[in-house]
Amino acid sequence: MCDTKFLVDSMSGKLARWLRILGCDTEYVDPSEGDSLILRLSTSRILVTRDRELVKRAINHGIRVVSVPERLEEALAILSASEGVRLKIEPKKSRCPFCNTKLNLVRRAHVVKGLPREVLRSHIKFLVCTSCGNVFWFGTHYWNMLRTLSEVKKKKGSLRFSGGPVMTGDGNDS
Repeated sequence: MCDTKFLVDSMSGKLARWLRILGCDTEYVDPSEGDSLILRLSTSRILVTRDRELVKRAINHGIRVVSVPERLEEALAILSASEGVRLKIEPKKSRCPFCNTKLNLVRRAHVVKGLPREVLRSHIKFLVCTSCGNVFWFGTHYWNMLRTLSEVKKKKGSLRFSGGPVMTGDGNDS
């Protein structure tokens, strides 16, 4: 499970969804919100951004911030190395990638009808969001995600070797 709470700015929506799937409580800031609101919301969370100007402003306000690159795999590797994000999908700890609510692991009999017949026929367990109603299953997307996490783990290994490009606003740059 991920004990760290993140606030991800609008430049990294895909990263926010991944952090949620990995079990991290991750708020995502709508693109229409300004930097002032982002900085106010960041007081109880670690700000994750690709915006260099926002990184500078956050550091000046004493807000902990991690600057990440655009590539998802590199960003996840940095967050794993710097913030301890586990690079493992644990279904009982995953959060909804769309609304950040913890997902419930349920058996097929508890899934609301409306899913494709083939999905219901070929899967036993599902993840259900009680807040937004989305239903997830362990199909092709899941296996692709596991492959991506394997690549991220390799990148993380090379970050440790090189020291990695991590910036934080707490005075402990890695």
